[in-house]
Amino acid sequence: MTDAWTVVLQQHLDSLSPLQQQTLKATTNAAACLDIIRLARGRRKGYDRVLQTLQGLIDPIKRFEGVIDVVVQVNSGIVTPIWGPLRLVLGLARNVLSSFDKDFREASDSIRHCWTEVDIAANAANIEEAQLARVAETSRRAAQIRTDVLRWLCPSNVQDDLREQSLTRMAGSCEWVLENPKYKAFTRSGEPTVLKILGRPGEGKTFLATFVVETLLRADNIQVLYFFCKAGDPEKRSALQVLRTLLAQLLRSDIVLSEVIEEIYYNNGHAVAQSLVDVGAALGLALRATRSPDVYIVIDGLDECRNYVDLVRILLEFTSNAAATKKVLHLMFCTRDHADIYDELENYGDFLRLDATYRSASIRAYALERVSHLRVLSSVRLQQSAADEVCNAAQGLWLYARLILDEIEHLPNITMIQRQLQNIPRGLQQLYTQILTTLASTIDDWQLEVARQIFLWVDIQEFCLIVEDDSLSLGILEKALQYVSMGEPVHEPIALIRKLGSHMVDVFEADDNPAAVDFVHHTARQYVEWSSTAPSNQVPLILKPRRLRELYCGATAAWYLSQHPQAKSDCHKLRQMGGRPADVQYFEMAYALWGAFTFAELPTHFDDEESIQITKLCRQLIHFLSSDECLTWIEMAVLINYSGGHPNLLDNVEEALARSSEPPASNHSSFAAFQQARRVFFADYAYVICCTGPNQCLSDQFGKQRAHNVPAGFSDRPLAHKLLQIGHRYSKLYEKAWLLRTLAAASVQPGALPIRERSQFPPSIEELSDERIDIDRTPPHREASVSSTDSVQRFSDVIMK
Repeated sequence: MTDAWTVVLQQHLDSLSPLQQQTLKATTNAAACLDIIRLARGRRKGYDRVLQTLQGLIDPIKRFEGVIDVVVQVNSGIVTPIWGPLRLVLGLARNVLSSFDKDFREASDSIRHCWTEVDIAANAANIEEAQLARVAETSRRAAQIRTDVLRWLCPSNVQDDLREQSLTRMAGSCEWVLENPKYKAFTRSGEPTVLKILGRPGEGKTFLATFVVETLLRADNIQVLYFFCKAGDPEKRSALQVLRTLLAQLLRSDIVLSEVIEEIYYNNGHAVAQSLVDVGAALGLALRATRSPDVYIVIDGLDECRNYVDLVRILLEFTSNAAATKKVLHLMFCTRDHADIYDELENYGDFLRLDATYRSASIRAYALERVSHLRVLSSVRLQQSAADEVCNAAQGLWLYARLILDEIEHLPNITMIQRQLQNIPRGLQQLYTQILTTLASTIDDWQLEVARQIFLWVDIQEFCLIVEDDSLSLGILEKALQYVSMGEPVHEPIALIRKLGSHMVDVFEADDNPAAVDFVHHTARQYVEWSSTAPSNQVPLILKPRRLRELYCGATAAWYLSQHPQAKSDCHKLRQMGGRPADVQYFEMAYALWGAFTFAELPTHFDDEESIQITKLCRQLIHFLSSDECLTWIEMAVLINYSGGHPNLLDNVEEALARSSEPPASNHSSFAAFQQARRVFFADYAYVICCTGPNQCLSDQFGKQRAHNVPAGFSDRPLAHKLLQIGHRYSKLYEKAWLLRTLAAASVQPGALPIRERSQFPPSIEELSDERIDIDRTPPHREASVSSTDSVQRFSDVIMK
């Protein structure tokens, strides 16, 4: 008997009345009932053995039982001694067995009844178990769908942003907004609402957004979604990433919502969501299906979102559709007072402009709290005076107050603090200038050169157009720092960069991404960009090389591509991989070189120190272009562009040749010599490419060929012959890419896959077979004398090779 059977039997016995239990001849205890049944089974086995022994005698006697009774009555004295024992046996057999059969039959009937109830209970338990299993499977599937969808959305980590801003926000600095009439209307309205928070850079918009989000998260029965846009973070500056993150937050709050967008997810066909339309549609469905009647969406830094217009229009469309689903959608945007953004949002909701009067008391309290920890300012009067000076100079800018207090904390004595407060800068531009000027006066010459390299390379996107994001990888900057360290690796580069970045540049580390170097605040980016064109006497010493940035970065790249072991290793790797640029540090340095080679004009006015640097940098670049030091760079460029059939290499060469042919605006002799060296080198380079490599766009089957005549003196220049040898060595790579691409382009039928548009790598043979190549059709060809048959044969030859 199983435990389950015992439980069910006990439940059945408990449900019987005392009379029913007596009829069953059982106690009210299930264990006792089971014991009786076992004993009854034992008794039955004993009786069975006796009866089996006597059965042969009893059966004949039973047939004559009536006749014997008559004989006994007539002649009792003779027959009775014999008949009496036999009669006893028959009686016992009849009475005892009849009694046992009755008892056992009653017990058996009750047991069968109990078994019936047990079966019913077991079936019910199986049904319940099946239902629980179905519920568990449904939950497991919903959880798996949500996991898959969240992986597809790849949301940004904004929870850390919220926590970081919350920790740095001054207590009591944002409570004023709770009493603002426009904010009250925003939170208490039963209709969709839009609130726009406008303010200057550094005025505390992000702190306010953080406070609002935390306040709303403490409320009941509402859904809060939020995002902090950052111009310097590739994961936090696009409308697509904002919508993906908002949708992920909504799905995490309700597992059922994943099933609502399941169809969009499965029909998308991408490992990561790439369609703004699909993600927007999915977010709309989830908003309509959420159980929360009120949904708040807070977007901070709208001005730092590149395609903010798309984001605003999609979110505003949600507000117009919310009424039909009985949902109240509240939108809050925090942004700079930008004219275009103002025009885009003008007709929606209320504008709330940040006023310095809201924050003056909070900024003063913040300044007083920080200076109170300075040992050199032991006097309360001095502390209050310093706090007042900082508060007045900040004019409502939290960023300004934080930066100036950071500077004061590093000053060693009260005299220097007082001098700083007497000459306190006005505005962020003056403040940044003072920070960098102070830094330059406290570091040695080597650290000065390191700081210059940091600020030269930090905004890499200006000259490297194909990197995946705008952030400078720590690995590339480390290579640049080796240039000013005699080729040796820098010890503890992250700590050094953070020290010399001086609260303007920092290293951002992530678990799943390489460390990146970027600006701390977009105002720092704007200031550094300003220094590139500002007059020399207004630019701090650390930023002065930005006025000749192209030449500085070009010289660093030339050193790396000619002398660094990593460049040699990458070139060898490219040879092994047939020119496919996987995991090589080439493009950042290569585009830094192109920035120098297409540099056309020196600053209008430059001082003597800058003139010396121009001479030094131009000589380095001239040596690079006129010696074998350039060959590693040439070989890597040829491998990558020839294997992909890209005409971009020739585009860059022709642009450099055109810039070098322009009359220089400056009469600097070294720069004029650099112009002449470029003109000779790139004329040779263009001719080599036209002879051996891509000289037309392969996605255009009727692309016009470009030709360059043999440059004067080409045969007399050994370097030119080496360029030609490299071109011929890898021309087969280009021929294969050209034939594959042009054959595919010539034979694509309507309804087939679209023609590739200058993809990074050439297609494989398997990919081409999917594009329905018809080799009987005449492909476009490079030379007019090549027939379609020759092209097919040439195609076959190349493939076989």
